[in-house]
Amino acid sequence: MSGALAERVFVEKIGKVGFIDLHVHERRAFGIEDVANIPLFTPDLIELMYELIPVQQQDEVATAVTLTAYKPSNA
Repeated sequence: MSGALAERVFVEKIGKVGFIDLHVHERRAFGIEDVANIPLFTPDLIELMYELIPVQQQDEVATAVTLTAYKPSNA
């Protein structure tokens, strides 16, 4: 699953469709340089991010979360 959701909202949505035993394995910060490699972010948007986001926050503009969960066969 991909998209931009708060982690709390993401976990709630996974639970609502029947997954249990959620375990977060890793959280990885993404900076502007990282998101610049994603086609969704145009060069103009990247430039705007550099202009608007304070320098001290540019290394952590998003977080990737790697997790596992189990969906029982009766769910």
